Amino acid sequence: MSLITEKNNINSEEHILVCLSAAPSNKKIIDTATKMAEGLQARFTALYVQTGTKAEAMDKERLEEHIRYAEKLGAEIVMTHGENIPVQIAEYARLSNVTKIVIGQSNARRNHFLSRMTLTEKLIELVPDIDIHIIPDAVKTKTYQKRPFAWYMEKPSVRDYFLTAFIFAVCTLIGLLFQKLNFTDTNIVTIYILGVLLTSIVTDGYLCSVAGSFLSVFLFCFFLTEPRMSFQTYAVGYPVTFLIMLISSVLTGALAAKLKTHAKLSAQLAFRTQILFDTDRLLQKAKGEREILDVTCTQLLRLLNRNITAYVVENNALSEGKLFSGAGEDTEDFLTKEEQQIARWTYENRQRAGASTHHFPQAKCLYLAIRSGNNVYGVIGIPLQKETLDSFEYSILLSVINECALAMENAQNAMEKEKNAVIAKNEQLRADLLRAISHDLRTPLCSISGNADMLLGNSERLDEATKHQIYTDIYDDSEWLIGVVENLLSITRLNDGRLKFKFSDQLLDEVIAESLRHISRKHDDYKIVSDCEELVLARMDVRLIIQVLVNLIDNAIKYTPPGTVICIQGTKTDGKAQISVKDNGPGIPDEMKPHIFQMFYTGKTTVADSHRSLGLGLALCHSIIESHDGTLILTDHDPHGCNFTFTLPLSEVTLNE
Repeated sequence: MSLITEKNNINSEEHILVCLSAAPSNKKIIDTATKMAEGLQARFTALYVQTGTKAEAMDKERLEEHIRYAEKLGAEIVMTHGENIPVQIAEYARLSNVTKIVIGQSNARRNHFLSRMTLTEKLIELVPDIDIHIIPDAVKTKTYQKRPFAWYMEKPSVRDYFLTAFIFAVCTLIGLLFQKLNFTDTNIVTIYILGVLLTSIVTDGYLCSVAGSFLSVFLFCFFLTEPRMSFQTYAVGYPVTFLIMLISSVLTGALAAKLKTHAKLSAQLAFRTQILFDTDRLLQKAKGEREILDVTCTQLLRLLNRNITAYVVENNALSEGKLFSGAGEDTEDFLTKEEQQIARWTYENRQRAGASTHHFPQAKCLYLAIRSGNNVYGVIGIPLQKETLDSFEYSILLSVINECALAMENAQNAMEKEKNAVIAKNEQLRADLLRAISHDLRTPLCSISGNADMLLGNSERLDEATKHQIYTDIYDDSEWLIGVVENLLSITRLNDGRLKFKFSDQLLDEVIAESLRHISRKHDDYKIVSDCEELVLARMDVRLIIQVLVNLIDNAIKYTPPGTVICIQGTKTDGKAQISVKDNGPGIPDEMKPHIFQMFYTGKTTVADSHRSLGLGLALCHSIIESHDGTLILTDHDPHGCNFTFTLPLSEVTLNE
């Protein structure tokens, strides 16, 4: 049987709460709640209220078995702390929007009208608006009998007996001293009540404090009333004094023990809250599943003070285990092949296994899956020898592991979101490219086709000047297409990481001169001036840098009218080689400058030769310069025009004399 845990199938309006206990019939109650949750496709929570009292070994083992059973069936395990169990259940039900509570029938019966209400009756009174399903106890057993008093279950230790005897011996000595100093009996009684209070504080449970209450009366009567060394008394009012003293002592001891229990529970709750807060804060800073797992294991090491083994899921398989050990711990190996096989079984079956479980109980560690829903992100191993985890430790352990699972799920979702964003970006680039190819390349291709058709059909009737112009147009269109294809190939290889760089030391003036031989024939209509410092040696891929210069010069030619002066300047500035391409054209508007290096951005400027631009040239230049550890910037050229400036690393020159 397995509970439907997929979020999409869960009815958010229904929330089933089952109450956990050590009663043998609790498994039947869990099964009933599971069937209800499956039928209603509801959220399923199993709640256990820890009162702070010590349980017998059999009850503790049975409770842990029920917790594991509920977890196996898909329940979310929640543990709260408090002495009043019905109030704790009611408060959690209201805060968590519980719609149905499944609880076992209480064995307690009200014998008369003064008897306290049973747990079920109290719960019905506290949450009248929530459906409560009471499952009758069909398990007949003689071994399970609920103790009428919680304190009876907590047997005092030898240390508690010694402390009780010592405290009241001191109280008796002080009482004898006060009697010699003629203090009143009221002062002496106060000393004994103080002794009861101290006994409740320094001992465990209620038994020593109650025993101390009776002991204080007996000691006061035996040693401090006339006649001495006897339980008889001459004073008429002494029996009333003894009774009041006994009642006051019992009440004082009970209240002190209860306050001590509440303080212990509050301290545990504060510690648990601090651990979870620190874990959540650290997990938010962690990046990647490995770092998340390291944070989780570090917190568990701090919490449990035990060695921790951890496995993370990578490529749909469990990785090699990692051991987290504290200072001074033994070096016992918990990463043997047998232990790793159990961890893999836990990952594959999404169930706890190992020590203290029915699966592989001979293992050295208890293995728990880090999972959220049906997704398993890793496995945590907790070494257990003879001892087991108590309910408090186990509740914190589950909470930390759940926080880890949530963090890993968020990290995986973020990774998937990032991948989807990259895919969407690539799809957008592909769409832009197809649009550009289908639209912008059509004009020069149609021009080439039309001019070629004119030459084929009307060559005899055309004069030489017309033919020369047609030849020129065909050549220019084909050169433009060749340049576009080169840019497309370069930028595609650069983005895919397939472009291999061949760096060498080159002189700037030679590179600029070579680039001028590769620009379009239209440069004859423009005045291109080259001004470069001598012996400026830079580290570059000369082929790509020439492509950058050709693109920048062609861009200046394309967007400026004929007769424009284009200046190419090479200098050595701030320990870097710097090349500038300046023109005195109309310039670029300020609103376009932030987008000028974006791929497929063409702006609103009309191209002088009517050829459309794909918006690849400047984007390619920017990527190439960044790959050279340089920068490409656009500034205004005084008084008007553009100034594209990029830097390259200088080469180290070694002179051999």
